Amino acid sequence: MKNNSEKILFKLIDSGFEAYYVGGCVRDKLRGVKSVDVDIATNAKLKKIKELFPKARIVGEAFSVALVDNVEVATFRQDGPYSDFRHPDYVKFVSSIEEDLSRRDFTVNAMAEDWEGKIIDLFGGQEDLKNKTIKFVGEPEQRITEDPIRALRACRFAALIGGKIEPASKKAILDLHNLLENVAKERIQLELNKILLLEDREKALFMLEELKLLHNVLPELSKSINEPQNYYHSEDCWVHAVKSTQAVKKKNLKLLLAALLHDVAKPISRTKDENGVDHFYGHEVMGEELVEKELRYLKYSKETIEYVKEATRFHMSRLMFVKEMRDSTVRRLMSKLKYLPVRDLLRIQIADMRGNLREPYSLSEQLELMKYALGRIREIEAKDYALKITDLAINGKDIMEELGIPAGREVGKILKNCFEKVLQNPELNERETLLELIKNGVME
Repeated sequence: MKNNSEKILFKLIDSGFEAYYVGGCVRDKLRGVKSVDVDIATNAKLKKIKELFPKARIVGEAFSVALVDNVEVATFRQDGPYSDFRHPDYVKFVSSIEEDLSRRDFTVNAMAEDWEGKIIDLFGGQEDLKNKTIKFVGEPEQRITEDPIRALRACRFAALIGGKIEPASKKAILDLHNLLENVAKERIQLELNKILLLEDREKALFMLEELKLLHNVLPELSKSINEPQNYYHSEDCWVHAVKSTQAVKKKNLKLLLAALLHDVAKPISRTKDENGVDHFYGHEVMGEELVEKELRYLKYSKETIEYVKEATRFHMSRLMFVKEMRDSTVRRLMSKLKYLPVRDLLRIQIADMRGNLREPYSLSEQLELMKYALGRIREIEAKDYALKITDLAINGKDIMEELGIPAGREVGKILKNCFEKVLQNPELNERETLLELIKNGVME
């Protein structure tokens, strides 16, 4: 465990209280991995915790939870009924770690470790961890009814430990999957984020589908399940979305969301030609609206929504990346991206191609083309060209002074024309050059 957590643990013990490491940090230690969060459970009440650690920040007064040097310290408790499917109606502070552990969600999270390193395991968490099995503590139906978000957490933890959900727990999730409708969308978003940042996010996402949870997480994307694609893909739209997401190498949440949702509009854009071949013309444009609907539903930020919308709109632009392309074509594409870095666009396109393209469609050839495009982009970036209108050597005030005209649409039109000319010919982006062209009427 971390040194500061040891100091907190021993200070509690030296003050006459019981204190144990609990939950995820114990699970992670048994798995042999470093834990991000360390939690301590104690029989000390909140007032005493505050006395012992004056700089502690209270993060849950009703539940007697404080944050001490980034370590969560909580009083032993048991929970009352969960009328709102989120918080217990009341909590009862208890005297033993055994009683505290009995309220927790899964057996692998219901273990404690004392100051000597002894593991307290009342529910077989070590055995389940060894067998890579996620199992609810006590009655699965009760645990899910208390907080339906645990259904999503079960999928996440099963993927985290590279295992499975045991049959009784799986049946309870299937039976009660619609309870997820009662959970705040912000909490679902948080759980989805944690799933996407897993190493094996593919496993967790497929579990969401299997346990009928996906339609309460991403309702529009759930329509992709069993939706066939055309010749170039060996799997349906849903499987392609999952495999594309797994193929993302960079752990960037917005990038992962974009990979997951880039083809969300394929089910509504399907057409067939005279030979019965499926096409999805315009799915990248239709997808923008569905992306906004999907991510607003989960309360994502405007910046995240706009990023994913741009990724969806432009993910097909790799068709522009041919060796004969002009620099001006690449610059124009780069100028259109306001929220999405062009390198992330390439990352999404590479993930899209790795997401189960069917051979003999040449994946290696396409990846080589992406590397080539990256080289061209690097060259353009190195030359510091104007890629947005504010990069011009002049502004609206310059135009008004040069032509003696007031602010208005005409000024905006001339600025836009200047920018178009500079995209085609970057050498024009000199103050005197642009003003001379404006004076001669070239930019009108």
